[in-house]
Amino acid sequence: MKIAVSSKGQSLQDGLDPSFGRCPGFVVFDTDTQNTSFLDNSRQQDLAQGAGIQAAQMVSNAGVDVLISGKIGPKAMEALSQSRMQIFSSSAATVHEAIEAWHRNALSPVSTATSQPGGGQGLGGGGGGRGQGPAQGGQGKGGGGRGRGPGQGGQGMGGGAKGKGPGQGGRGKGGGGKGGMR
Repeated sequence: MKIAVSSKGQSLQDGLDPSFGRCPGFVVFDTDTQNTSFLDNSRQQDLAQGAGIQAAQMVSNAGVDVLISGKIGPKAMEALSQSRMQIFSSSAATVHEAIEAWHRNALSPVSTATSQPGGGQGLGGGGGGRGQGPAQGGQGKGGGGRGRGPGQGGQGMGGGAKGKGPGQGGRGKGGGGKGGMR
């Protein structure tokens, strides 16, 4: 039986990585031969989206029977559900500890996603000037910050300035933030 564990490194002593789709790779332990191998997941780490789906396909193609990870998103879970793989969640410190917990039946099976999309929080803000006098109004500029966490970026908030006098009013400029993982 092959057991794959999302890992921060290539050995049983390396830490369990809690992120399924964007982990550096998977340590695969074969219970029959007691050998380990490593599935490199580094290509998925920088994908804007679809990392979990790609990781699920890679693990499935490797003939893995049991998967142990931290959090698995809904799209990855959907892809994994197409296989006959048993899926477990663990918060063990190392790959070895996660496999030992599985051997002791100390891990609970997972059948639904363990992380939700859109959980990030946007940070940032915007502001604008207020024009006064006979010329032109100020120009407001602002934008949302970069989202932190597994979800989307923040919402941009900015406003235009108001012109006073015979000139023109300012223009508001703002925009949404950029989603990202941290």
